[in-house]
Amino acid sequence: MGLRVKVKICYRSKCVEEHALLNTGFETDEPIVSLPIELAEKLGLNVLSPVEFEGPGFTKGTAYFGNNVIVEVSLNDEARKIVAKALITPGEEEVIVSDKCIEELGLVLDLRKGKVWFS
Repeated sequence: MGLRVKVKICYRSKCVEEHALLNTGFETDEPIVSLPIELAEKLGLNVLSPVEFEGPGFTKGTAYFGNNVIVEVSLNDEARKIVAKALITPGEEEVIVSDKCIEELGLVLDLRKGKVWFS
């Protein structure tokens, strides 16, 4: 079971609201948010550089770094936002935030109970 929260993602003057998967297995050294191509296009992101990746089951592919975006999460009348690097991922159908995004947003996950809160 994956946990999802509603996020607001902004680039320049464009913003979109989507549910994002909080994926503790998406390990990165810096905050990265993976975006479907359609969402990246709505935000007007530029493709900057390709990156090869290996996913579950040894699937391999190429994703593309885009511009930095603002990722905002609101829970119980409190909102927090961070700057994250956008990763445009062909074939992806939902927004996925990396473990570093989760950490920098101060989110605490209870996977067993399916709850999320700020630390």
